[in-house]
Amino acid sequence: MYWKYIALLISLIGTTLAIYPYFDTQDFIYNVPKVYRISLTLDKLLEYYEKKPSKDPEWYIALRMARGQLEYTINELDKSVPAKLKENLQNITRRMDRIYNGTNLATLVYRSKDYEYVSKAIIENIEVFSSLLDPLTIGTMGTQKPFRFNFEQYVQETRTKMPTRKAADACMMQLLISAMETQNQADGSCEMTSECQAQLMQGSGLGFQQTSRVRGIVLARLFDCMEGVDLSAQIYKLCIQVYKETKSLEAWDHPAGTRTLFMQQILYCASQGYGEFIKPRWMNKIVSWQEPKGCYADDRQPFLRLTGFVGPASSAPPKDREEHYRVKKAAASEGGSCNSLTSAMALGSLVIYVRALLETDQAFQYDVLV
Repeated sequence: MYWKYIALLISLIGTTLAIYPYFDTQDFIYNVPKVYRISLTLDKLLEYYEKKPSKDPEWYIALRMARGQLEYTINELDKSVPAKLKENLQNITRRMDRIYNGTNLATLVYRSKDYEYVSKAIIENIEVFSSLLDPLTIGTMGTQKPFRFNFEQYVQETRTKMPTRKAADACMMQLLISAMETQNQADGSCEMTSECQAQLMQGSGLGFQQTSRVRGIVLARLFDCMEGVDLSAQIYKLCIQVYKETKSLEAWDHPAGTRTLFMQQILYCASQGYGEFIKPRWMNKIVSWQEPKGCYADDRQPFLRLTGFVGPASSAPPKDREEHYRVKKAAASEGGSCNSLTSAMALGSLVIYVRALLETDQAFQYDVLV
């Protein structure tokens, strides 16, 4: 029965959580136009990938998780929601189904064997996750100011942090294997290597190093892999740091290669219940970043190398995979070059905004959480 636990991996990108509805009708009506706008953006994004399927597993994981989020939202809609809006959301879920059902998952490209193991486990068991969505109460982290240093200093500082992407993939695979084995043992418990524990708990992180730690700690909490450690408190601390980064990236006017990170930060921590990440101006940014053809673009590889999340060797794929990598990278056009992970993070974060706008009070009508 370990598939039930594998399905919980969905929360790694924040989809096991909903937002408890406590709005009244007067508050709610201000948010409906925003949801209409997001629904148009989502439909255009999905239309692109329906015509030009991605080979990135992250896109399909995000797609199925977003589909579950929308289904949950539709089922819990307030009676005051216009029928047309409900129909729009239902049409989006149908397009998601068409994309997924029309995809040959055997053609997906994986960056490593460790990541392939984790991705396949999630994809193969993803259908059961919708039953695991639970209400979430919006929390708060208080006002956090952007970093005082500049972007160049941020990049240099990030290079000193841990983990690398390779180490993060290995840790997630180890957690998953241990959790699965635990289900077949009467007195077993999920165990982590000391290296993996250090990766999650010691020191600090920035950039993608930080968001990988958020994912890992959420996973460890779900499988109870670190008995006696308050992992919820650790997630709270990390999301405070992430919030400072998110605000800093905005203050630096989103340097090249950082849009994917910005949306990932919003997705991961907003889904953990931190309302500071739900800002109308951030929603507007994500919507405005959509390419004319529907996808999202972000040349993040130089940023990944600059910050040390991937090493120089990662720039050249193996000879036997070059064709797959060329297929994975969408052709450039006047509107820019599509990026599947960036599009996946846009999809996930915008669906989180749909839930927030339909299920929260007037605090999200205005940018009161600065």
